[in-house]
Amino acid sequence: MNTYGKSLGFILGLIGLIAPVAQASEFEDFAKNEMEMFTQYRDERDAEFISFLKAQWQEFQAYKGLVRDTTPKPKRVPKASVVVTSKSDSDASTDTKETTPEKKIETSVVEKIVVPRLPETLPSESEGLPTEELSSGETQGETPEVEALREIAPAPAFKPVMEPQISLTSEPFVGVAFEFFGSDYSFAGDFKFPHVTMSGAVKEVVSDYWEKMSQCDYEAFLSKVGRVKKKQELNDWGYHALLYSAGMKIHGGDRDLANLFVWFMSLKSGYDAKAGYSDERVYLLLPSRNRLYGVSYLTIKGMRYYAMTFDGTKEKLTRLFTYKASYPRSNKLMDYRILKTPTLAPEIVDKELSFDYSGEKQLIHISYNKALVTYFENYPQTNIKIYFDAGTSRELDYTMVRELQKVLEGKSEVEAVNYLLGFVQKAFKYKTDDAQLGHEKYMLPEETLWYPYSDCEDRSFLFAYLVRKVLKLDVVGLNYPGHVATAVRFSDNISGDYVVTNNRKYIVCDPTYINASAGMAMPQFKRRNPDVVKIRNWR
Repeated sequence: MNTYGKSLGFILGLIGLIAPVAQASEFEDFAKNEMEMFTQYRDERDAEFISFLKAQWQEFQAYKGLVRDTTPKPKRVPKASVVVTSKSDSDASTDTKETTPEKKIETSVVEKIVVPRLPETLPSESEGLPTEELSSGETQGETPEVEALREIAPAPAFKPVMEPQISLTSEPFVGVAFEFFGSDYSFAGDFKFPHVTMSGAVKEVVSDYWEKMSQCDYEAFLSKVGRVKKKQELNDWGYHALLYSAGMKIHGGDRDLANLFVWFMSLKSGYDAKAGYSDERVYLLLPSRNRLYGVSYLTIKGMRYYAMTFDGTKEKLTRLFTYKASYPRSNKLMDYRILKTPTLAPEIVDKELSFDYSGEKQLIHISYNKALVTYFENYPQTNIKIYFDAGTSRELDYTMVRELQKVLEGKSEVEAVNYLLGFVQKAFKYKTDDAQLGHEKYMLPEETLWYPYSDCEDRSFLFAYLVRKVLKLDVVGLNYPGHVATAVRFSDNISGDYVVTNNRKYIVCDPTYINASAGMAMPQFKRRNPDVVKIRNWR
């Protein structure tokens, strides 16, 4: 190769070395420019929003919460005309004085229940729950693995659980530390959240709060909170409850400032939200894609904004000051569906359930996570389908399903369904929510196990869960005025009361009608057309 060729090769080689450096430099310049443009845009929209908050407030009419069902539930449940063989049935009234032996429903060709074999021990925490390492300076409190399940006697009556207490670590730690339903979180970082006091005109406090918060390192905080949301599989309500717990700590337990904290962080997380005030109190207003019941609301541009709380407080509003404008690019609505069961720190309760079936005493041993009862204590009441679709804790999922699978293996579909009906009808005492709690509350399975009493919808949610999980059969909810039941789709043509939906026949199964087997609807509902609730298939 001549001198010219060597020189050209050297130059090309040098260019090859320089090009990646030049490209990296160009990318850094591009990224820096984009970040500066985004920061400018963010600052401009914050400045515009602050100006709006200082001026554009107006008074709105507020409405008390919607009522789900005005038809009263029976104070005592009816009982089918069969021999009473269990003392646990003594709290139920009897339709008729006639007593006849319990009859089996005869079918032609029946399909046998084949259940999968489960392992002899509950999987370890690392196998059963999603795990994720937290970044440096970000720690989670110890969560014990599920060992030999502790014996904790259920309380005779449910005791209201106080709001989670949170404490800040001592110096030299810089950041935020708080407790959330049994887990301790410490977020390292110089977030510089502002010190604000609720003095002066509330609307001025609100605009001042936004101005100061927009200058702190809220993005780093939201990044850490987002990881907790993912780790604990929280839905939108759980995420906002997490923000509220942090806000209460950051602002020294001031509920008004905690509401402003959630309002700010919610908008910065992309949710639609508004702050409102009345009588010098600050309220958090969140629109929802699901209808809520028993929660005060106001309507802006055709959208209901609910006065949301996370500590069990019931807001009763008549008038409220707020604003109509929306923060740019924050338009997500709250979604109260429970598509995943939150993975909370275990607070395991063992329980033995007994009931009479065909003249023989049955015992079912189960374990469940009491932390979920605490979590859902203040959950807003919403669409009935959400409760039918929800799952349960891994402990209950394992122990109850395993116990019932042992009993039901080899039985026909109708025999297995009738056994589950007997279990749900007789292993739990009946009382309406108003009589037990003073207000209406739909309960998920863990709650039905914890509270001393349950009513029709609670039993229907539990029964539908068991039919799907244990027997792998399709089931729908039946929503009558003043009553909730279920209907099951069998493989065979079972006689009795039924409903038809999507050209499929579902046999009525009422978990509240004591001693009633598949195909027996309560007499007063035989000629009524219920709303059929399709249930999510997560089998």
